[in-house]
Amino acid sequence: MIMISLLLIVNKNRFLLFRRTDNNRYSLPGGHVEKGETPLDAVIREIGEELSLTIPNVSLVGTYPYGKEYINVYYYNNSDFDESKIVLNDEHSEYRWFTYYEIISSQDVADNLDKIVSDYLRNN
Repeated sequence: MIMISLLLIVNKNRFLLFRRTDNNRYSLPGGHVEKGETPLDAVIREIGEELSLTIPNVSLVGTYPYGKEYINVYYYNNSDFDESKIVLNDEHSEYRWFTYYEIISSQDVADNLDKIVSDYLRNN
């Protein structure tokens, strides 16, 4: 089974999304779980690679089917999150904070992101 791990960064009910260079849409950072790696280890590694951040204390939002793959979405909620420490790699061109309303009304965000954020809000 192929798995992907993504991270939802939350600060005061705003959600940090990253514009991907391959499709120009805002999405969550993360990537494929490598052989011998747990989904949690993968999200920590991917955040280091893509954003140059070390994120402690993440929790699972849920696991979602995505074609023949499964996506594990974790969240990090910290009102002291310092976005100035982010250093993007070549997978992302920019980032910005979105409200839930902006996510559900935007054509520029990844598919199913509204469901993930709804699940997060329902459970937190």
